[in-house]
Amino acid sequence: MENPLTLQKALDTAYRLLAGRPHTRAEIKRKLARKGAGAEIIVQVLEELTRKGYIDEDDMALRWAQSLVRDRLWGPLKVAVYLMQKGLGRDLIDQVQRRVWQEFDEPDIAGRALHKRFGNTNVEPPAAKKAAFLRSRGFSSSVIYNLAKEPIGDDCYE
Repeated sequence: MENPLTLQKALDTAYRLLAGRPHTRAEIKRKLARKGAGAEIIVQVLEELTRKGYIDEDDMALRWAQSLVRDRLWGPLKVAVYLMQKGLGRDLIDQVQRRVWQEFDEPDIAGRALHKRFGNTNVEPPAAKKAAFLRSRGFSSSVIYNLAKEPIGDDCYE
């Protein structure tokens, strides 16, 4: 087995991780543990990174959520699952969701997703196919129900 990481080597590893992309506390903890860092060293590294402002999970979660909705056209359920997989807490995820869905309109985002997926076809897909697609993107049941039965329009999503 490898020698356990010293504090300095663990810090260096964490800085390299953060240089590539933002990481949550849970991601850094998991990756340092995999490299052999002990629990005490991991706590010290996380405290140091937080103190220096290298980990700001509130801002990170909001930016991730905004990007997922704006760029990938994801719904609230899929965004929440993504943030949970990053190791963020339920309270933070709920707070971020409230802010994001004040900024974005869920039916509009779902309509854009439908148009992007099915808008270039000449045949209107069946409601069940549209509903399954929207469900896979994490939209709420009410939005799925309302949009799946409507024809996909060309006018408002181009």
